[in-house]
Amino acid sequence: MLGTTGFSSAQILVIPGSKNYGYRQRKLFFFISTYNCKLRSSTGSNYYTTAKVEAAETAGNRTPGSHLLVDYFTDCLNFSRDEAISAVAKLSPYKSQANAAIVVDYLKRIGMEQTHIKAAVSKFPKLLLYHPDKNLHPKIQCLEEFGISGRDLVDFVARHPFFLARGLETHLRPTLHLIRQAAGSNQNAAKALKRFGRLLSYSSCKAIENNILLLQEAGLSDDQIQRFIVERPCYLTSKPAWIGNILTRVETDFGISRSSPAFYCGLLVAAALNKSTVDKKLEIFRSYGWSNSEISTMLQKLPQPLTLSEARLKKVLNFLMNELGYGSHYLAFRPVLLKYSLEKKIIPRSQVLKILEENELRACSLFTAIVMSESKFFGEYVLPYKNKLPDMYQKYITSTAK
Repeated sequence: MLGTTGFSSAQILVIPGSKNYGYRQRKLFFFISTYNCKLRSSTGSNYYTTAKVEAAETAGNRTPGSHLLVDYFTDCLNFSRDEAISAVAKLSPYKSQANAAIVVDYLKRIGMEQTHIKAAVSKFPKLLLYHPDKNLHPKIQCLEEFGISGRDLVDFVARHPFFLARGLETHLRPTLHLIRQAAGSNQNAAKALKRFGRLLSYSSCKAIENNILLLQEAGLSDDQIQRFIVERPCYLTSKPAWIGNILTRVETDFGISRSSPAFYCGLLVAAALNKSTVDKKLEIFRSYGWSNSEISTMLQKLPQPLTLSEARLKKVLNFLMNELGYGSHYLAFRPVLLKYSLEKKIIPRSQVLKILEENELRACSLFTAIVMSESKFFGEYVLPYKNKLPDMYQKYITSTAK
């Protein structure tokens, strides 16, 4: 049976001194790996495929072994033929034939399944060139010591395999130490990494350090910096000049001083929106009759309404001002009313208050009703009137269940 693959007895036995001994030794190792994989997943027709590969290489193919590597990708890693060819083109067949099966075996031993391995190799084919003991395991172990293990570790490697190309002592350990120190705990740092794995893959440790220093110099408390790292880790990889510009915009564009409790919120908004987008949102407020002073009051209290889409912002302003009759001055001092869902909270609760007031049962301001928890509002303003006002009760249940 083995004779059909094109191996001579010297090739099979790997006799030292035979022609092309080293090359044949590597080919035989990879052939056996490919053979074992195919034997588990298909029929004897694979012997014919292997024979064709050998014939093509004998005919003068310039990359002996690349065909076998393509077969390994398709048969053992579930790549399509085109995907396999694309990945193999980025590798050296001579270097990767023997190593591919060893790397895949290591990845399986840390808990990765075929889908995870395919995802990692698709993003980073050169992963198959690494030595598991020297290059991979120390970095995997470093993440485990940091608090990323089990399923989280498997997902991280599948999504962000490029971190395995970074130096353990020159990048990974210093970056992990820096993030952990600024985030306040391993748990917070692990959350940041799971949210944005590029912190380890592409970022500069020095840039991260400089950005954290800028936040500290801007007056953010340790708790706020920890929140920032967990909630917006992607911004840590930005150029420090960009972070500095964002901090300045919070003061100049929003009028929020660095000592204000709203400064942190303003930082998140300014980081998410460029200046032209902010200007468009402010024009919407002006189109509804808001003065610059009222806009400034709103921003200093709660800048988040600027993150609403233009369509949603117009919709909520139209409902509150044109349908319910609230003025810009009232809303400027209570901007929290603008950030809640119109369909799930503002409209259903305003309708309940209107019906209760019409029936002279209970009165309450919309602001008071909106900031209540769902359980409290339902228990005090809806449930007690289930029998007396069944239509109101049912309508509220239906609208909030959507």
